Amino acid sequence: MKRVGLVIALLAAVHVQSVSAAAVQYEFRQTTHSDLESIPSTDITGRGVIEGNRSRVDFVSGNAFPSGSYVITTNGSKTIVFVDPAKKTYVEVNAAGVATAIGSARISISNKKVNLTQLDDHPVIAGLPTDHYRLAINYDITVAFGTIPLTQTVNEVIDKWVSQAFGEIAETFLAAGGIHTGNPDLDDLIITENTKIKGFALKQTISVTTLNDNPRLAGSKLQLNRAITQTRELTVTSIEPRASVPAELFVVPAAYRKPDPLRDDTQKAPLQILSLQPSSGGK
Repeated sequence: MKRVGLVIALLAAVHVQSVSAAAVQYEFRQTTHSDLESIPSTDITGRGVIEGNRSRVDFVSGNAFPSGSYVITTNGSKTIVFVDPAKKTYVEVNAAGVATAIGSARISISNKKVNLTQLDDHPVIAGLPTDHYRLAINYDITVAFGTIPLTQTVNEVIDKWVSQAFGEIAETFLAAGGIHTGNPDLDDLIITENTKIKGFALKQTISVTTLNDNPRLAGSKLQLNRAITQTRELTVTSIEPRASVPAELFVVPAAYRKPDPLRDDTQKAPLQILSLQPSSGGK
């Protein structure tokens, strides 16, 4: 499953238990890889800010977004706005609507097993000591195509190195923008992924392996891979608290326009979308 959301990363202070901040500013690197040749690997760096239910991520370099473009949201992650200053254009994505559309499909999850383990390493990341947790989620997912149910087994391993600093900021953002599909099975899975491990993930790795045991349909030449693994790694490289941030950071400039899809396809909504995972987001 693919998540629609924003990267959330977090927070540094020398005395984190006694520091109170309304916002945080951070820099990060994220890489992705898939066994599928049709899905290219990505490597991006960026900087972001999160304040209440508002967030902005600026893309500094990489091969997934144009350098200098950015993403803003002012309602958690229900609506995402991709902005390209080079073209002075923006594209709005109704992430909540996308989630609802996914939830309306005939998807069910069964045989779910969840195992959470705390590991012994406590590395300092972006100036903060962290706790390392590993969340293993295994389940079968069935999607009905007409009268044909297709079932796959999913093995998901999420490693997070988290800090408890400024945990209320992440909770506020998630409470304001939690995405719900309307499918109880999917929503329960998303909640497990996003909330089972408490704290801000200053580093996170996700490995998702999908096992396909479905027989080839009679007369079909479609080749189905037996196993597909997709990975993503996010590391916060620097972070600091902010008492406040300028409100204009979260506003699209008035002179920017929405491109006409019938006449201008130079700015389509990017396909590679950062995940909301303090946690991805939803998938």
